Amino acid sequence: METLEPIRILIVDDSRIFRGMLQTVLEQIPDVRVIGSVFNGQKALEFIESSPPDLVTLDVEMPGLSGLETLREIAKRNRQRAPLPPVDTILVSALTKNGSRETVEGLQLGALDFICKPSGPDLENNLVSLRRSMEEKIAVVRLRRRKVATSGVSSTPAMKRVGSQPAVGRFRAIAIGSSTGGPEALGLLLPAIAASCPVPIFIVQHILEGLSHYLAESLTRKCGRQVVEAIDGKVVQQNGIYLAKAGSHMLVRRRETVVELGTSNSPPERGCKPAVDVFLTSASAVYGGSLLSIILTGMGDDGASGVRAVKRAGGVVIVQDEASCVVAGMPKAAIATGSVDEVLPLSQMASWLTPWFKQEHL
Repeated sequence: METLEPIRILIVDDSRIFRGMLQTVLEQIPDVRVIGSVFNGQKALEFIESSPPDLVTLDVEMPGLSGLETLREIAKRNRQRAPLPPVDTILVSALTKNGSRETVEGLQLGALDFICKPSGPDLENNLVSLRRSMEEKIAVVRLRRRKVATSGVSSTPAMKRVGSQPAVGRFRAIAIGSSTGGPEALGLLLPAIAASCPVPIFIVQHILEGLSHYLAESLTRKCGRQVVEAIDGKVVQQNGIYLAKAGSHMLVRRRETVVELGTSNSPPERGCKPAVDVFLTSASAVYGGSLLSIILTGMGDDGASGVRAVKRAGGVVIVQDEASCVVAGMPKAAIATGSVDEVLPLSQMASWLTPWFKQEHL
């Protein structure tokens, strides 16, 4: 049986009451050790300097050095620490309007994920909810620790590669699926391709209800091309970028001479709503062999069924490589289907794509 090293956690929050709640919850989770609890960002940085934890739970809205400022400094120190394992960060947010915007920005700065501060009237239920959330996030941290420990071992199976020549002569749409780590990956990939991409881009990102609006706003600022949440019946424009709304499936359908967006309130698929599978299945039926699908970093296996549909229709599937993923569950699940044409680091995706835009191969 594998022996797990305890996950060492630093709690950072200006609320003494919430720090106590979180510590109570964390101490109930096996193989977790709280090594510190501080009330502001400056104290957090001092603690990290002297005794780096594996994970920091970081309040988004704090007086003084804000959560985002603290996160930027942690990211800077992580770069300086390389190749040592990074200090991972989980954002803690009350999801007010300001908190929601800052949470999305934090995810794009490299925070691993976030949890909501429970606000129900029942303390016991709040503690149960908080523990469940932290158990899910700590499982991701364990996966990342394991990846660092085995970084010299490749777990990506061999596959056909399309190399410099796409498998189809013309892409008419790009579909991107992502989950954990996705906001950061999208914030890097979209600005690199948006200006030269002459076809619609569709994005399904797993994110909590209420946050997709702020993600669309943030991506719009980053890529200089408007990113909008999907609206049922909206006609797809050639240069449009469409983001699935959290809590609703996105799909496309052909209506006479146009393609239009659809939304669905059907149950979650593989625990996800929106689901990458739902969108890719519909997009394959509309675009056929002219669809390019990209699976980015993410937990779980959403997208695996969808890429099979893409491949059956003659489309192309590329996925992010494990080394550049925050969590490689979704790309690995896609690879396991045998439907993937190319595995690329995130940093190389734009250079793989843009020559085909410029040469009008799309």
